[in-house]
Amino acid sequence: MTTLPTPANALQESERMIELLEQRRDEFPHAEELLAIHRPTHQELERNKRITEQAVTAWRESLAHRWNCEIAGRRLYKQIYQQFTAFYGSADAPEVQLISRGGAEENSSPAELLVDLRRMEAALVVNNERLPFAAQRLSELGEVCTMLDEAIKATNAYESERRTSVLEQRMVQETYRRLCNATRRALTEHYGNQWLLEWSE
Repeated sequence: MTTLPTPANALQESERMIELLEQRRDEFPHAEELLAIHRPTHQELERNKRITEQAVTAWRESLAHRWNCEIAGRRLYKQIYQQFTAFYGSADAPEVQLISRGGAEENSSPAELLVDLRRMEAALVVNNERLPFAAQRLSELGEVCTMLDEAIKATNAYESERRTSVLEQRMVQETYRRLCNATRRALTEHYGNQWLLEWSE
């Protein structure tokens, strides 16, 4: 199977093929028929390239935003964990063990971090009256959890859009590749290989 051209190369090729057919429309019997297919295909290549670029940009921006939310979440988790440890006197205290995964939270995924933060939030709610820092930290945790949750959902949605647009782009490029091959065969049948000299210039 022939390798698919890149979106930019496909557009350039498509423009050149349309120009070639327009130049030969009076002498090449299939020119009008092929132009009627090439023009909308070219428009679809342009549209799809634009949509894919927009989807990739939105996905990258959402990743950057989620990363910032993760940093804020990890920083807050560490601060509250240290407060728990200081209050209960040891990292081995049962109350501290309840909010920890034994250090595994250091390399957690965004979804795991959100679970860690919510577990910490629950521990603060349960010990609200006992812990002097609980009220302030609950407010901060609520805000960070909401931001991270929304960032995770947004990134997942943009990732899905990116995958869909890339798949559609491949389908459009495959359609173009087949059309281009059929056009080349028709040109070769009519002109022999002579038309290739003009195409390669």
